Amino acid sequence: MKKKKKRALPYLLMLPTFVGAGVFSFYPFFKTILSSFSFTDQFGAWQSWAGTTYWDMMFHEDSFWQILKFTLVFAVVIFIGTFGIAMLLALLTTKKTKLGKISQMLYALPIAIAHATSSVIFLFVVKTDGGLLNSWLGTDISWTTNKDTAFWVVAVVTIWTHISGSFLYLLAGFRGVSDDIQEAATVDGANGFTKAIKIMLPMASPQIFYVLFLNILGAMKCFTQAKLLTSGGPAGSTTTIMYEIYLRAIRYGEYEYACCLSIVMFLLLFILTRIQFFCEKKLVFYQ
Repeated sequence: MKKKKKRALPYLLMLPTFVGAGVFSFYPFFKTILSSFSFTDQFGAWQSWAGTTYWDMMFHEDSFWQILKFTLVFAVVIFIGTFGIAMLLALLTTKKTKLGKISQMLYALPIAIAHATSSVIFLFVVKTDGGLLNSWLGTDISWTTNKDTAFWVVAVVTIWTHISGSFLYLLAGFRGVSDDIQEAATVDGANGFTKAIKIMLPMASPQIFYVLFLNILGAMKCFTQAKLLTSGGPAGSTTTIMYEIYLRAIRYGEYEYACCLSIVMFLLLFILTRIQFFCEKKLVFYQ
C-alpha cells in the first residue's frame, strides 16, 4: 500500500496542472474545431452541423486573402525592423560604461508600457489636426486613414513596443560571450565589425534565434495596435487575423467564421514553430 501511495503522489501533485490545461487549453481547442463545422446561436452554443459551409465561405472571400497577406507581410516587416534595431542597440551597449546603465534603461523602457497605452500615445502623435508629427513636418496628412501611411503607423508602433524585449535578450546573449575570446580576436587584428559578425553573433545564436521567432510570432498575433490606431482600416488594409477574429466573433456574432480563422492562425503558428525547431539544430550554436 505504501508503494502505491508513493507512485500516486506525483500524479496527484500534477493533477491541478492537468485540469488547468484541459479546461483552458484542450477543451477550447477541440471546441473551436467543432464549432468551425457547426451552426451556433448568438452565444456560440452548438445548434447543428454545417459541414464545410464556413470554410468554403472563408476561402472564397477576397477579404480573407487580403487579411492573410497583410498579416504575413506585416510579420516580416516587424521582424526585420525590431531585430535590426534591437541588435544594433545591444551591440552598442555590450561594453559596460559609466553611462551604459542610463542608455540601457532608456532602450528597455518601452517594455514597461502596455501596448494599449503606447498606441493611445502614438495617436496623439499622428493626429491629423494638432498632431505632433504634422506640426513638426508642417503637413496635414491623415496618417491613420491613408492606405499609404496606415500600414507604417501600425508597424512603427509595433516595432517600438517590441524593441525593448528583444534588446534585453540580445544584450544578455552578447554579454555572455567570454572576454578572453574577444581579447584573443583583438590580438589577432580583428576590428569591431569583424568581432561582431564572426564572434558575437555566432556565440549569441541561441538568443538571436529566440528573438527572431519571438518577433515573427508576436507580429502575427498583433491586435491592440490595429484596433486602436486604425480599426483595421482604411478598407480593411491593416486588419490582422487576430483583429478579424475579434470582429467576427464579438462584433458580428459570427462565431463559426471566427473559429475557422482561429484554426488558420493556429496552423500558421504551428508551421512556424516546426520551422524553428528544424532550423535550431542547424543554425544554433550552444557553448
